[in-house]
Amino acid sequence: MKKLLFILFFAAGPLFAQLEDRLNYLTVSEASKYVKPLATTMGVAFNSASYTDADIPTLFGFSLSVRVMGIIIPDEDRSFIPDPAIGYIKTEPTASFYGSEGSYYAGPNGYQVYPPGIDERFIPMGFPQVTASFLGTEVLLRYLPEVTVSDQKISMFGIGLSHSISRYIPLLPVDIAAQVLYNKFTVENILDVKNIAFNIHASRSFGLFTAYGGLQYENTDFDLTYTYRERNPLNPNIYIEKDFSLSAEGDNHFRFTLGGALSLAFLQINADVNVGAQTALTSGLTFSF
Repeated sequence: MKKLLFILFFAAGPLFAQLEDRLNYLTVSEASKYVKPLATTMGVAFNSASYTDADIPTLFGFSLSVRVMGIIIPDEDRSFIPDPAIGYIKTEPTASFYGSEGSYYAGPNGYQVYPPGIDERFIPMGFPQVTASFLGTEVLLRYLPEVTVSDQKISMFGIGLSHSISRYIPLLPVDIAAQVLYNKFTVENILDVKNIAFNIHASRSFGLFTAYGGLQYENTDFDLTYTYRERNPLNPNIYIEKDFSLSAEGDNHFRFTLGGALSLAFLQINADVNVGAQTALTSGLTFSF
């Protein structure tokens, strides 16, 4: 790929600085369309990899893991239909954040030019997480303290709560649990992303191998601040800068997860596929105690 994105979040600072630069000449309506696929990706990532087993220990349990994933960007998320200024002739769709070349439109003041995208179809991400369980209830924690990367301060916090349902229903052939998950990711003065998810998941063990799957509802709120440069109506060669804020909601609402995990003593290796607005392939290493 041309750019390695989101690896354990340490590429996020320069990435979002680049995003802000690309929005300088877009109105709030157009900028919302431009970043909506990115909002979906953030929701897909943060709401993934939150479980590998519905069998929550009845006594105490603790785990430390690293989750990595790759998110597939569909063609429909690589472009959008812009809203050209009055008098301009719309000719074709233009690139979204994930697209390639931006379009341009002819009008009374010359050409209205739209920014290119980053030309990506596959986005890697990753983060650490820990869990602790007691009496059939598990708490999940994800945390990245505020760090400065390329002059951008970034931070992350996530928390989840799972509870065993099957412990109340004897003789079930599978383990069942319910989970609620909340994540927040911030790039100071640029971006604030909040995600919430609710799921029911099930699993069944076959010796060292555990098969698992689940159905999830989720929502992503994506709040972005950027500087908009507007042409001076008295002199089209001069731009007036204005600070704009926009809110976009990701398209991710429902997803289905199917995966498997292999346990070797204290080590577990898992992989799964998450099918929704954007498909995510996730994997992880977990040390359980």
